[in-house]
Formats: sequence, C-alpha cells, structure tokens
Amino acid sequence: MSVKQAFLLYYLLRFQDLNRRKILQYMDSDPTLNQVLSSSPEDLHKNFHLTKSSAQQLYNHLHNDNHKLLAWNQFQKFNVLTWFDENYPDAFRHIPDPPLVLYYQGNLSLLNTPMLSVIGTRNPSLYAQQKIEELLSAVVENQITITSGLAQGIDGMSHRFALSQNANTIAILGFGFDHIYPSMHKGLLQEISQLGLVITEYPPHIKPQKWHFPERNRLISGLSSAILIIEAAERSGTLITADQALEQGKDIFVVPDSIFLEQSKGCHKLLREGAIPITSNDELNNWLQKILQL
Repeated sequence: MSVKQAFLLYYLLRFQDLNRRKILQYMDSDPTLNQVLSSSPEDLHKNFHLTKSSAQQLYNHLHNDNHKLLAWNQFQKFNVLTWFDENYPDAFRHIPDPPLVLYYQGNLSLLNTPMLSVIGTRNPSLYAQQKIEELLSAVVENQITITSGLAQGIDGMSHRFALSQNANTIAILGFGFDHIYPSMHKGLLQEISQLGLVITEYPPHIKPQKWHFPERNRLISGLSSAILIIEAAERSGTLITADQALEQGKDIFVVPDSIFLEQSKGCHKLLREGAIPITSNDELNNWLQKILQL
C-alpha cells in the first residue's frame, strides 16, 4: 500500500460533494487514483459525475496545500485502514457499497479470524441473557469472534459475554470515536478497544445520525460468515441487517420463541421466509462446523 494513495482516498472523502459510491465508480477506470491529481476540472466533472462548479471546487480542494497539510496532520493521528491496505478485510471487498476508509481501535489481527455476527433487539426479554449464554458458548468453544454493533440490548450483551469468556469480539459503530452512543457503553467500548477491536467508517468527529445505523448494519453482516439473531421485534433494524445479509449471500440463524413474545415476532417472520432455526448449543455448533469448516 502507498501511504499517498491511502491519504488521497481519505482526503477525497472529506470533499462534501463526493461519497464512497462516486469514488468507487471512478476507481473502476483508475483503481489506484493515480490520475486524480493530474486531472483538470473538466476531467473531474466528467469522471466523478459532478456539476462543473463542484468539479472546480474539487480541483481547488485537491491543490490547496494548506488544507492538505491540515488533513495530513489529522490523518496521522488516527488509526486508519483504507481500501488500499493489505489488512483491509477481504469480506468487505465482496459486498455492495463497501467502505473505503475505516477508523479502528484495537487488535486488527481479529479481522483474520472466523466471525459470527450476533444481533437483536435493543429491548431484550427476560430470557435473552439465558439464550446468549446457551448459544454463544458454542461460538466461544470454537474460538469464533463475536461481532456486533455496540447497541443497547442484545449487541451489548453479546460483547459482554465474549469479554467475560476471554473470547474475541469486534464492535462496528455507526458514529465517530468522539461521540459514543449509547453513552452508557463508553466503558464497554474502551474494554473492547483494549481486548478486541472497534471499527467505524465515520471519522472521529461525526455524531451518530439515525440513518447511520441501517448503513452500519451492512458492515455487521458483511464482515461475518453468518448472522445469529437472538431476538427481534416485527419492525426492527435487525430485520434490515437480515435483508442485507441475504443480499450478501450469508446464512441467517434465528432463535424461535413464544408466539406471545413481542421480541420473537421478527424472528418468526424470518423463519417463515427461510431462516435457519437454532434451539440449542449443539445445533448451532453443527452449523458453524459446516459453514466455517472448523
């Protein structure tokens, strides 16, 4: 990887009229971004599908040494992983709309371990902890990394279970490191940063926005080999993650429960649509052996 390439990618994403989709589209014809700095405003207009005025602004942005120096100083302060890095997760290269820049804290080597995403409702039932302890013991026994989104409820419970068992866990955030949400998970995030890995595609100064979380969910499903849904209401962000997992060709495991339990309605919907029911540690263990070829 060239540091110059990584920084240029980071710098391009700082420009307000560019986004990762436009940059990825541009990289179809210039995969290493080698031609960007020598492009004219007219080239930028055509190749990035910008208005002429925006293309001129981008040209000025690319050739403003003061702005670049400021951005370079910030870039050096962060732990940044880009599309051009050898450590960039191969799993992300194969999903629709992959992230181009990731910010991280913790142990990057966990990206090379087998992973299972464990997700669910922010309002778990009284039995949720029991389900997690029963089913995730198979995950821990197989030294599989537990991946989730640090949200309140099932996500936080799954991370905490992993830490309590000295197992690996990865948290994927929907915000920058300077704005932890929920605030009650600041300590949990710090612990995961020290013992596991935390990653986000949002720069540190970016606050959580409502639309960040559905967007973040494609990374939770994309990073792992399969998804385990502990509980989910009928209308839930968990179901969005399940849809993204299906689009990515991932197996979806679902824990069934009482028809009278609100937190099981989304699970039963997924089961009707073909998700794989999981009712025991051994059952999950058998599936994981097949999928991950342990």
